Amino acid sequence: MSKKVLALPGDGVGPEVISSAASAISASTEDVDLVFGDIGVTAYNKTDHYLPPETIDLAIDSDAIIAGEVFKKNEDIKYRDPLRVLKKQLNLYCIMRKFRPLSDNIGCKGTDLIIMTGNPDALMNVIEKENLDGVISEKFITTESCRKLFQMTMRVAENKGRHKITCAHRSEMFPHMDGSFVDLFYKEMAASPFTIEDAEVEEIASRLIVDPTSFDVLVCTDIYGATLSGLCAGLVGGTYLTPMGSIGDTQGLFEPMHGPKPNVEGGIVNPTSAILSGALAMDHIGLPEAGEKIREAVRKVYATGKVTPDVGGTATCAEFTDHVIETIKNQM
Repeated sequence: MSKKVLALPGDGVGPEVISSAASAISASTEDVDLVFGDIGVTAYNKTDHYLPPETIDLAIDSDAIIAGEVFKKNEDIKYRDPLRVLKKQLNLYCIMRKFRPLSDNIGCKGTDLIIMTGNPDALMNVIEKENLDGVISEKFITTESCRKLFQMTMRVAENKGRHKITCAHRSEMFPHMDGSFVDLFYKEMAASPFTIEDAEVEEIASRLIVDPTSFDVLVCTDIYGATLSGLCAGLVGGTYLTPMGSIGDTQGLFEPMHGPKPNVEGGIVNPTSAILSGALAMDHIGLPEAGEKIREAVRKVYATGKVTPDVGGTATCAEFTDHVIETIKNQM
């Protein structure tokens, strides 16, 4: 039975990179039905909704979603980030980011790690208040939400063949919140087959620079996860080369780690992050062979140097995508 994948092109470079991801998925397997929907400013211009009801229905009915980024319209009092709203409605409570260099001449050789964080839109509440002296920020996170994060981390680690899980925290600064997070980490992981450890975020950042191979899976709350993910993206070539996904018990939304703007002068965008996020979507819906075909094709194209200018090549987004698709078909 075919799986249904919803493609949401979004805004800016989103339609271009999601088209690349959709083409790679179609080339890798015949077991996926791709459907398209609207989201973001593009959707608003058509329907007067940033997240149309029709898109929500398509999302609920799909097995996975691939999505481009959207323009932020915070000046519009009606605006709510439609991707964040969708993730909350689908209860996608974990964010997974995967980091691995695509060729020997890009990034730090040997880096191969996953960062798991709680999705702040599904797992926690943040309240900011202004007063005469400044701003007060309050964050609420529950024991149950942390437990779900740790359980999903073990699931992902097992599915990806990982062996060690490291908990990143700042217990010295936040002994109650982060201390409880670490305590629960050890309780949930106690019976697992994984090697487990914990460390302060600044120590982990230092170790990542010195020896990124010392980590396998990192798990932490969203604030630390975003910072460490930015560092790890730098270790493998940047956000335009790294995939990410927001996942829940059954559903998943996979998207490039970068924003809606091109990353090369002249308007050229590197679609690698979107294509690799499509590969993660294939893993998520039970088609890992298709996911691996996409990843292997991307690595082979990077080895030939037929890449976009940001990584030393001369190819356009469309030309790079064509090379990837041709390589996938040659593997069949």
